[in-house]
Amino acid sequence: MPVFAVSAVDRMGNRRSLREAAPDPLVLREKLRVQALWPVRIEPLPPSRRLTGLALPSRDFVAVLHQLELQLRAGVTADTALAQLAADAPPGALRTMLGHIHTEVAQGSPIHVACRFFTRQFPAHVAAVIAAGEESAQLPEALRALAAHLTQVDELRRTARRAMIYPAVVLAATAALIAFLMGGVVPQFAAIFETLHLTLPAITVALITASGALRHHWPLFVALVGFIGIALAVLARAGRFRLLRDALLLRVPLFGDTLRHLATARFAAHCRLLHEAGIPLLSALATGAELTGNAVLARDLTVARTGIAVGQPLFAALPKKHAFPGFIVPALKAGETTGQLGAALRHIEEYAARCARERLATALAWLEPTLLTVLTAIVGTIALSFFLPLFSLLGGVNAR
Repeated sequence: MPVFAVSAVDRMGNRRSLREAAPDPLVLREKLRVQALWPVRIEPLPPSRRLTGLALPSRDFVAVLHQLELQLRAGVTADTALAQLAADAPPGALRTMLGHIHTEVAQGSPIHVACRFFTRQFPAHVAAVIAAGEESAQLPEALRALAAHLTQVDELRRTARRAMIYPAVVLAATAALIAFLMGGVVPQFAAIFETLHLTLPAITVALITASGALRHHWPLFVALVGFIGIALAVLARAGRFRLLRDALLLRVPLFGDTLRHLATARFAAHCRLLHEAGIPLLSALATGAELTGNAVLARDLTVARTGIAVGQPLFAALPKKHAFPGFIVPALKAGETTGQLGAALRHIEEYAARCARERLATALAWLEPTLLTVLTAIVGTIALSFFLPLFSLLGGVNAR
């Protein structure tokens, strides 16, 4: 329920400032008049970002959806079910969220309207499914489908995160080793070579120069890395840069196919969920395009929406040179011609997710030897730059 900042005058003529919650300013004015207050100014207050940004771990959220579904199927009203869940929840974000939703529902707001207050936990597509369930009087079914969908998405996300642990650890260890060699070992060898007055090979001179620059100007390098990171974050908000970046990523061997199938699985999952909840296909595609996480695929879906708006089926409305995997058009065609679009989207979701996991496993199998090769090459180059002057020195001693 909206909260308003009120400046009012009481019956003694004193000015009072207070905060009141009300459905709208008219109801609030009546409420103030009952309290013998005459409003002078009523201004809506923006919701607290800390409150609207509350979010739960995916597993906890899915558990709440299942509990609410079970109570609704047992004939418990939504108001009573939410009150019970809020009372049983441990102190923290879950209790705060359920308590706020219960208060709004008890005052007559639909569940999906009350949920939309927590924009981070209930993004547009989640709230749309709940709204469709309420409008069709099939809220328990909508909650079950939503819980199943969120579980699959969470499993896919956790698989991707686990896959990134190994390369992240190896890259961090490699960076730490290079920093140690360049900052601590190379300067000592440089001092030894200087006392010996040796003619150093080009690779050794380059390494010593790089080590000196790193040791004396490291704040500049840190600032440069930070600037590049900020610049990339700012550019990521620009549509053209995102489109170019995602197009290039899709062309990376093996890794690009993994991203393509992950994005396809996300699109199919969200589009199926909204379609089965009764959301029109145009609206479902708009939300699905936003949730693909890939600007190239989102552009293809935007083009497809234009074709669907003039009567084309989805499989024909996709661009001829779309970036989706090749199996998506035959699957959509089979689903739309038989009136089983939801089943076709489910097949696309499951098959794309399975392909993404297989390609991710293949990529990891190639990644380990690749990282070891790169690490060996870097350390070998540094070691070679140390040993070449020593070989030259030993060769001169033997010649004498």
